[in-house]
Amino acid sequence: MRAAWRSGVALAAALVCALALAACGDDGGGEPATATPAEPAATPAAPALHLGVVLPETGSLAFIGVPMIAAARLAVEDVNAQGGDVRLTMTDSATDPAIGLGAVQRLLGEGAHAIVGAAASAVSQAFVQMLFDERTPQCSASNTSPVFSTQENAAYYFRTIAPDTAVATVIADAVVERGASRIAVIGRADAWGNALAVLLEEEFALLGAESLTVLYDPEEPSRSAEVSVVVNYVPDMVINLGFSSDGADTVRQLLEAGVGPERQFAAHGLYSHDLWEAIDPDDPSVLDGMLGIEQGGGAAPAFLERLGEATGGDYLLYGAEAYDCVVLLALAALVAGDPADGDAMLAAVGGLTRGGVECTDYGECAALLAEGRDIDYTGVSGPINLDAVGDATVTAYTIRVWADGGQVVDLGAQVIDLEAR
Repeated sequence: MRAAWRSGVALAAALVCALALAACGDDGGGEPATATPAEPAATPAAPALHLGVVLPETGSLAFIGVPMIAAARLAVEDVNAQGGDVRLTMTDSATDPAIGLGAVQRLLGEGAHAIVGAAASAVSQAFVQMLFDERTPQCSASNTSPVFSTQENAAYYFRTIAPDTAVATVIADAVVERGASRIAVIGRADAWGNALAVLLEEEFALLGAESLTVLYDPEEPSRSAEVSVVVNYVPDMVINLGFSSDGADTVRQLLEAGVGPERQFAAHGLYSHDLWEAIDPDDPSVLDGMLGIEQGGGAAPAFLERLGEATGGDYLLYGAEAYDCVVLLALAALVAGDPADGDAMLAAVGGLTRGGVECTDYGECAALLAEGRDIDYTGVSGPINLDAVGDATVTAYTIRVWADGGQVVDLGAQVIDLEAR
């Protein structure tokens, strides 16, 4: 377990007490507590919090950057309207580890107290060591690689999305239940693809299915050699662990090689409602029969409506989780008192999402903290329930299929509590 998080709950409790002198006063003697009526606790002034945002405006994950960036801005708007004091500095990660690292260097140089992002696990991996060295908290809304859960230099990292510990089971069950017994996995050789491929191999073995994994360098322009290996394996189903830029090209090449859409499955890094447009914008039915999986689904409908208005689109994945990153960091700053103290910030986060009085926005939570109450922040993404290593433990997955000229049909949703597994 990561050392910096391990002591977080105890320290957070002490810091919460510091916010409300009436609730945590000296009981070692003197006049009884009832001698002087206690005045209502006043909400302390929020410290000025500077958040650096490292999210993709360009690159292969730009499409998920749109809702996350808009959601972060909405969160700041709401927090500041409810007594907070937060400002954002936005940077474009370009879905590129080197660019993401440079962005974080600049943000820290400009005095950012914490980082929101990155979107891709590989980009976060590029700067997680720097944040460890600088003792700076980081919250990601969309990193799902399980490697962060165990690596020591991720001690200042937490996320509002659950890791891929469960999604491999959901994907494996979905394809094997549909008759696949010989399965190929093709995807990115990065922090996300490597880890998920291993999990899928394990799940297929448990289900008695054969599998082959072929991973590629996402920076290479061609995947024809890897696609040839997959085609020659003659799989019943191909699981695609790509992003839009590389994964869509893989889908296209597989189709051209005779692997029809009914034999392809888009994992959550690739899935989007309009994926067919990246394959053949003139043929909405090009993916009819193809399966996909989307993570999320527990976001508050009213928030999604508001986010849709802010983005002008209907692809809103990970937006709610990004909003919750901002709120949690703002609450942590309130508890810590000094947002420049990364250890106090991280310790505060450890006590904000379970075991207390439920609250659903910054203002409500801040008022409870001022009363000396322990809180359980339930965000616009739903319950978060951060565990000892900073992972959200509740998530939902929906299996979908393209049909009837590019329409998306839900085949079933599954809510998973990782702590109950």
